[in-house]
Amino acid sequence: MKKVIIVIVVILLSLFLYSRFINTNGFKIVENTISITNIPDAFQDFKIVQFSDLLINSTKNVNDLENIVNQINEMKPDIIVFTGDLIYRDYNISEEEIENIKVNLKKLDCTLYKYAIIGDNDAENVDLYKEIINDSGFILLDNQSSYIFYKDVTPIKITGITDINNVDNALYIADELETFYNIALTHEPDNIDTLANKDIDLVLAGHSLLGQIRVPFWGGILKKDGANKYLDDNYTTNNTQLFVSGGLGTDNNIPFRLFNKPQINLYRFKK
Repeated sequence: MKKVIIVIVVILLSLFLYSRFINTNGFKIVENTISITNIPDAFQDFKIVQFSDLLINSTKNVNDLENIVNQINEMKPDIIVFTGDLIYRDYNISEEEIENIKVNLKKLDCTLYKYAIIGDNDAENVDLYKEIINDSGFILLDNQSSYIFYKDVTPIKITGITDINNVDNALYIADELETFYNIALTHEPDNIDTLANKDIDLVLAGHSLLGQIRVPFWGGILKKDGANKYLDDNYTTNNTQLFVSGGLGTDNNIPFRLFNKPQINLYRFKK
């Protein structure tokens, strides 16, 4: 009888540990407050939702998108940003799946705009990625900038970084309006070392998966090009804040996470 009880306890404990710390199903919502001294009243409580690194056919597939979209819409964001890596580079995706992705991403709803940038996996089939993003109602910021106007007040500048060696070109807008806050979207967090020397207040990145396997009191341990240095979720460099999303998918070579549940990120502006 004792052996049976021990076996049952071991099984239950293993299931708990797997579901809590290792399993890649589901995701959590990570909320952060962005404090801005000179924020216009219209942008008080402004909400940005970031999702990243779906890497479809890693541990996330097209069927997961409906729940992801529903959860994002429930947060009622003002803008939505996707920081790259939609489909795993080696996945031979079907036309049916492509249409399913478009249908779901098109349902993402926000007060103003949806933005996307190009990740390293997206670059492997960039024409398909651009087609999906454009057909889903996103504004693709491919090494370029735009303004976010809201209630006729001083705007936010938002920039998408594709080529870190050509940042000045990405930041350039012909009319150069006065802004109260500048945001940059970049797939690779290590780009902060270049971006922090520019007039940028906030950088949102992905790519690192926060090291995918995280060891308590140590942090992420799996490094990759573009995510060798910044494996935690937030940093401040030269008064520029960097927030790194842990993303939703995984690297196919190591198809699990440890102490690192997939995530969607919510940021709120506060005075």
